Amino acid sequence: MTKFKIQSLVFVLVAFMLGCNEFIVVGILPDLSKQFQTPISTMGYLVTIFAMVYAISTPFVTVLTSRYSRYKTLLILMIVFLIGNTLSAMSIGYLTMMVSRIITATTAGSIISLIMTFASTIAPRDKRASLVSWIFAGFSIASVFGVPIGVAVSTSYGWRYTFWGISVITVLTFILLAKILPKQVRQTKSTIKNQLKILLDPRIYHGVFLVLFTAATMYGYYTYIRPLLTTSMGFSTQSLNWLLFIIGIMSIISNRLSGVMAEKPDSLQKAPLFYVA
Repeated sequence: MTKFKIQSLVFVLVAFMLGCNEFIVVGILPDLSKQFQTPISTMGYLVTIFAMVYAISTPFVTVLTSRYSRYKTLLILMIVFLIGNTLSAMSIGYLTMMVSRIITATTAGSIISLIMTFASTIAPRDKRASLVSWIFAGFSIASVFGVPIGVAVSTSYGWRYTFWGISVITVLTFILLAKILPKQVRQTKSTIKNQLKILLDPRIYHGVFLVLFTAATMYGYYTYIRPLLTTSMGFSTQSLNWLLFIIGIMSIISNRLSGVMAEKPDSLQKAPLFYVA
């Protein structure tokens, strides 16, 4: 196996790790509600706050760390993420769990941004789109396989073991990243002002709204619509799991199709590629 393939697999593993941490709370909300004796509607704020912090903190953390070595920055962010996820496993109450989710949300967006930067550095130009599609497929793989496994572990052994499992994956991923990432990559210093300038490009809004509505759909299904499907529409738990499984599989397929389409010569010539610096 070539070095590039190994690096690509590790990048997908990073996305899988982040996806498991992001989505797993949705699957174990009833268990958390019972453990902390908190209404499940209140526990749902764990999902909302995570998403808000993720969206707001990512550009600022990315800009503030742009002056430092990307290799060292990524590894430090991985350590902070590990601390946040481990704190989730050790949470003694709702407030502790909320703090842990804020810590992981603050680092998760910047981690995937740096992974994309490394991907654009190591991948040949004709393979970049395919690699990006595979990395984002890692999130879909987490929703299809990681979350159901995590829920099964939570049901059988306890929800804390689910987070401990993610911590183990994080440690493994950290070691692999430390070994396979290039320690020196080309980078430029960025400022908040420079980042805000991209908002003058209308194409940015097209991309933002596309991601916004896609994320809203996924969060809606997994968090808010899921109970309605079982209580109001009469879906059984088994049929609901199959429905969510199909959604995840289609998401993986669409990720791969986007990579294949972007690799066509015409697409590369006509559509500029944007990377997070």
